[in-house]
This record gives sequence, structure tokens and C-alpha cells, in this order.
Amino acid sequence: MRFHCRTGFGIFCVLALATGAQAQDLTAHDWSGVYLGASIGGVGGSGKVEATTSDGFVGSYFTSPDPEQIAATVAGPLSQWRATGGVFAGYGQQWDNLYLAVEGSANSLSFDGSRSSGAVYLSNPDGQFTHRLSATADWQATVRARLGLAQDRWLGYVTGGAAVTRIKLDATFADDFLGAGAAGHSASDDTVLGFVLGSGGEYALNDRWTARVEYLYADYGKVSTSSVVTNPAFPVFSNDLDTSFRFRTHTISVGLHHRF
Repeated sequence: MRFHCRTGFGIFCVLALATGAQAQDLTAHDWSGVYLGASIGGVGGSGKVEATTSDGFVGSYFTSPDPEQIAATVAGPLSQWRATGGVFAGYGQQWDNLYLAVEGSANSLSFDGSRSSGAVYLSNPDGQFTHRLSATADWQATVRARLGLAQDRWLGYVTGGAAVTRIKLDATFADDFLGAGAAGHSASDDTVLGFVLGSGGEYALNDRWTARVEYLYADYGKVSTSSVVTNPAFPVFSNDLDTSFRFRTHTISVGLHHRF
């Protein structure tokens, strides 16, 4: 009886240790290594359109209060949501529960929006003006640090770094004052550097494959373009008109990556 009890207890201990080791193998996860993946989601591009000009100088086409009225009329939001897809790669290292990584990403943006505005001149009710700004941005890329806390197969993190995109602006101003009216047109094409902040979470499906969900906010500051407004009826009079657009994006995505 004593032999059977001892034998049964020994078998129980062996099974318990084996089960514990197996459970540990199933839950313990090392997040260190190089990884490569892809993501899909939605991205919202938004910003504020503004226009500035001046008067009160010799040779000015505009008179008071044209500059203030143009600025107030043109100012307004421009936003758009689009589907996005991209790729990302990085290297991470885990120390106990602390995780630190460097990651680069590139995503489609497909932003293509415009804002039109206009009003009757307060300075002269016989004329009215219109303004239109078109803005496009096809892609954005980031280089970021990621700082996270790992718990078994779960990882939560915050992230931040540099973001870059290419923004094209096309601005048009026109009025119908005295015959042909005044007109001005300008365009710009700039690669812009900004900053990006965000957070996310990951779950290890197995030792190599990981799923993630992530939110990123990128701010690219103001981009501007400048035109000269002239009227053929008064060729000696003109004004510079600066149109600006402060651009930022919000990206929500899900992704899958493989760690090597």
C-alpha cells in the first residue's frame, strides 16, 4: 500500500511538472528580434485652409477691408477619410517585461481634397471673389521608437518619432471686378517632415507570427503657396496672396508581422 502511494505520488509530481512546463511553453513569449509585416486600416487627413494678403501700400489692388474679408472667408477646414495599406519593419529587444524597439513604416494616404469659398466685396458690392485650394498627399512614412510592457503573449506600447509625406497644393483666386476681373494662381510640391505619436497592442499568435492594432497621429505643420493677384484693367496694381494648409493625419490599422 505504501509502495503504491509513493508510486502514485511520484507519477503525480512528474505529470504536474510536465504540465507546468508545457503551460509555461505555451504562455511565455520572447518579443526580441527583427520583424517584418503589413497593415490595413483607415486614415483621415485634415487641416485648416488660410489665406493672407495686405493693402495700404502704393500699387495695391486690394483696398480695406479686403484682406480681412478674404482671410475670414477662405479660413475653414478640409478633411477626408480613406482606406490605407502599408508595410513596416523593425527590431525590438525585451528585458524582463520592458520592451524597446525601433520601427520604420510606409503607408498609402490617397488624400485628395479641395475647399472653395467666395463672397461679395465689402469694399465694392459690384464685385465678388472666389478662392479654391486643392491639396493632395499620396503616402506617408515614419521612423519611430516603441516602448512597451510585455505580459506573456500580450504587448502594449506607446510610440513616437518622425513622419514624412509629400504634399501638393494648387490655389486659385479670381474676381469679376471691372471687366475681366483679377486672377491669381500658384502651386507647390513639398516633401514635409513632421512628428508622429501613437499607441498600440500586439498578441503573439505563436513564436513567429504576431497580430497588432495601432493608432497613429501625425502632424506636418503648415505648407503654403504664394500667388500674385492682378487685374488686366489695372496692370500696375497687384497683391501677393499666400494660401496655407496645416496638414495632419489620424491612422487606425490592424496588422500582422513575422519575427525572424
